[in-house]
Amino acid sequence: MTTTAVSTPRWYRVGVLPEDVPLAHLMTRSGDLRYRRSACGERESRSWKPVDLTTAELTPCPGCVATLSGAPADGEDRAQLALDLGV
Repeated sequence: MTTTAVSTPRWYRVGVLPEDVPLAHLMTRSGDLRYRRSACGERESRSWKPVDLTTAELTPCPGCVATLSGAPADGEDRAQLALDLGV
């Protein structure tokens, strides 16, 4: 079995500043490869700039953070299903 190291997610500042409350988003490729879409689904942009959250004065988008922790971004409570299969 091989294990692959998972790198730290890359956060990006997107859109045009100044914004009222600028946030850093996790960006993923959208269907059109010229654009990226935020993990929370709220932003799509052709311009994004990588940021280091340890030195930048930006806060991470709560919706994007929720996608990392596995928690639903909409706040909906979803129960986990567990099956006990006697083998």
